[in-house]
Amino acid sequence: MTTQTLPAPPVTTPTPATRRPRRLLTGLLVVAMLVVPLVTTPQWQAIWVFSAIAAIAAIGLHVLTGLAGQVSLGHAAFVAVGGYTAIWLGEDRGLPLWVWLPAAGIASAAVGLLVVPFAARLRGLYLSVVTLAVLFVTDYIWNTWEGLTGGTNGRSAQTVQLFGHDLFDDVAFGPFLLSADQQYFYLACAVLGVGALAAYNLARSRPGRAFGAIRDRDLTASVVGVPVARMKSAAFAVSAGYAGVAGALLVGYQTYAVPDQWSLMLSVQYLAMIVIGGMGSLGGAIAGAFFVTAIPQLVALLAGVLPGISTTPTTGGGITTDLLANFLYGLAVVVVLVVEPRGLAGLPARIGSVLRRKEAKA
Repeated sequence: MTTQTLPAPPVTTPTPATRRPRRLLTGLLVVAMLVVPLVTTPQWQAIWVFSAIAAIAAIGLHVLTGLAGQVSLGHAAFVAVGGYTAIWLGEDRGLPLWVWLPAAGIASAAVGLLVVPFAARLRGLYLSVVTLAVLFVTDYIWNTWEGLTGGTNGRSAQTVQLFGHDLFDDVAFGPFLLSADQQYFYLACAVLGVGALAAYNLARSRPGRAFGAIRDRDLTASVVGVPVARMKSAAFAVSAGYAGVAGALLVGYQTYAVPDQWSLMLSVQYLAMIVIGGMGSLGGAIAGAFFVTAIPQLVALLAGVLPGISTTPTTGGGITTDLLANFLYGLAVVVVLVVEPRGLAGLPARIGSVLRRKEAKA
């Protein structure tokens, strides 16, 4: 049986010239994440919320694909499991955020372990087909289990309360007024920060090094003593756990959930995030999530400027914003694979290279 493995991400040793732009960009991104939602319109604030939530799910796929080298097309299924777990506990049982949010991650991780018997035996294209089958099975469950999901019509989700305060109620801090979108964004960013820190430490721990060995060559990893089956199980569980937390936050922000939203296209978008951001890069996964999520809004802005772009389906010669958005991030994936395999995460190295050339000429 022919097997396929993902290429290992390039390993580079940071130099002072690359550390400076990397630290600068990281600092600017953190400041932007904290300040930009305060000065942008409500429409863009919603985009930042969706981006932060998508980044949490993208980190999970980064662990599975970028670190462990396992391809998954069923990531949306685990996001859905987390979302419906949160609805069942928060909306139907009336439990607080502190219960349904971690429970969503645990439930998704448990479902992710169902893939383990296949993950231990298959890899590459064969494993991705299995995860695709998981997505199709769960899609059937969501459309038929009306007591939980509401069927094709969907259902309302839980309210999100923090310390007794509903995040969808505006709150004043002296002269400042935080809207619902701004409050939810900071909640999502707090969860994202914890998740990113955990993934950062995981990559540098013994299990993280085992993931890298499996990604590079699982047979060799087995020979040197890495428990391949156990580590693949852990990778799927961790990845699904991140997806479940993202799903819980997503349905809480939307205030509803519809089975159609957990589609194959959503899984493809998550893959696009980690590819555009840079395979194997934690920061790249987060940047890719913000990039891919913001594209539809950028296209909507172009629709008011460029002719031939329509915000609604049309039978004429124009193109819809949804189709153009899909084309643009598909094009971005191709450009990244051909021009800059390290994705957005490779930009600091390129900037460092330019700085070194300038220093050499000086």
